[in-house]
Amino acid sequence: MLFRKKKTYEDVYKWRRHNNGTCFYCYEDKPVAYAFVGEKGICQECLANFKVGHAGTDRHVITYLTRSLTSHEETVEWLKKHGVKLAPNGQQKDVHYYFAINNMGIFNTYCAIIYGNVDISTVSIATQKRIMDSYNDIEIFKDGSIRIIY
Repeated sequence: MLFRKKKTYEDVYKWRRHNNGTCFYCYEDKPVAYAFVGEKGICQECLANFKVGHAGTDRHVITYLTRSLTSHEETVEWLKKHGVKLAPNGQQKDVHYYFAINNMGIFNTYCAIIYGNVDISTVSIATQKRIMDSYNDIEIFKDGSIRIIY
């Protein structure tokens, strides 16, 4: 089986509790190239074909693949190159804050809610969940390290 791009949030810890193979992306029992939840993670074949689909779901692999980058600019370029759409959300000292957009249509439609100009309680619970899944907060530090909030 081949790499499957994650387009919506999938709880890696919930997956780990089930017997769905050792690779989070192809669900096969293969040796893992990078383990991020116990002995399970991503196999070499999926790692070689990895593409970011949902920043929150892919956070372990993104952090692993960007660990050798040494500046904020390098990390931003790597994310963009791998398909992550970033919207700036401020800066404090050595940290740049971004929204990693997982679903551009929903993000654009509910931009006023996401940026805090309109209260999220103005939409249904189901819509609130869709809005929250449409982006992830990302912190990129001056040294290139990254923190993805899910």
